[in-house]
Amino acid sequence: MNRIRLFASFGIAAVAIAALFAACAAPKYPEGLYAEVTTAGKGLFVFRIDYEHTPMTAANFVGLAEGTIQNGAVSAGTPYYDGSKWHRVVPGHVIQCGIPKNGSEEGLGYSIPNEIYAGITQGKAGAVGMANGGPHTNGSQWYVTLGDRTYLDGIYTAWGEVVQGLDVVMSIVQGDEIQTVKIVRVGKAAKAFRPTTESFKTMTDEAWARVKKEDADRKSAEDAAVTAGWPQAIEAENGVKYLVTAEGKGKPFAAGDKVQVAYSGKCLLSGMTFVSTAENGTPYPGEAPAAFEYEIGKTRINPGFDAQVAAMKKGEKRTVIVPADQAYKNNGFFAKQREGEKRFVIPPATMLIYQIEIVK
Repeated sequence: MNRIRLFASFGIAAVAIAALFAACAAPKYPEGLYAEVTTAGKGLFVFRIDYEHTPMTAANFVGLAEGTIQNGAVSAGTPYYDGSKWHRVVPGHVIQCGIPKNGSEEGLGYSIPNEIYAGITQGKAGAVGMANGGPHTNGSQWYVTLGDRTYLDGIYTAWGEVVQGLDVVMSIVQGDEIQTVKIVRVGKAAKAFRPTTESFKTMTDEAWARVKKEDADRKSAEDAAVTAGWPQAIEAENGVKYLVTAEGKGKPFAAGDKVQVAYSGKCLLSGMTFVSTAENGTPYPGEAPAAFEYEIGKTRINPGFDAQVAAMKKGEKRTVIVPADQAYKNNGFFAKQREGEKRFVIPPATMLIYQIEIVK
């Protein structure tokens, strides 16, 4: 009887041990690629990396986090993000990091193009995106949104989403330290995603070729639209084209002269429209443009616009075609957030068409 009880006890123990091992072996998350970010004093948050739709951006982050891709900031095999800090925190906007512990912000040695995937929105807290200084200047810096930032969609690469610890994200303040970033792979496909310097370079070479083609296609489309719409436009020295649609009177203005200007405008290829506001002439969607005070040589809208106004006369109207490098360049224009409204943005690298009038 004792022997039977002993075997029974062993059997129960074996089942318990087997159950324990099964529990330990069970994956923490559904199949996919994840980053576990441990922040000193605040705890852990986890985000899913969308390596299926943004493979180059994912490879960049994973390769840096695990030290498997060569860069100019840290030595080979060194986890890039461990010991770094959240160097930018804007309440309600984003938390941002990506400068390595040694402070080598500009030493990465490369940049990667945008990798826009419409299936990831930044319209809620917890979206993960790449910080940059304009299109196709992404490096090591990334951010997590703290609220609805839909206006970033299509402009900044979104490549992940927080799946655990959003409360930790919301508690982070500037200067908090990232202790570790651990990459977790669940499933066969994720386990096979192991970027190297060579595989990453192949991805970036292909992406830069795509960007080059897209830029050429956009320029061809812009040139065709301008030729078809304004064949008589005169080209100025800075590449801006214009047509005088109503003659002005008197002499051109001099530096320091104050005039009243109004304009309406649109983005050439997208057709998105905007008008001048009384707030220093900043653009915003609307039906009718507001006149604003413009001091020649001092007020700034953008270089192409400013050069044209300086050449106009009282009462004059012009259609002005401003290429991106004379408009808002690679930075784009981000209007001030108005409560209850989506933030108005003129995207980077956008050619603009203006109807400008010197009211008085």
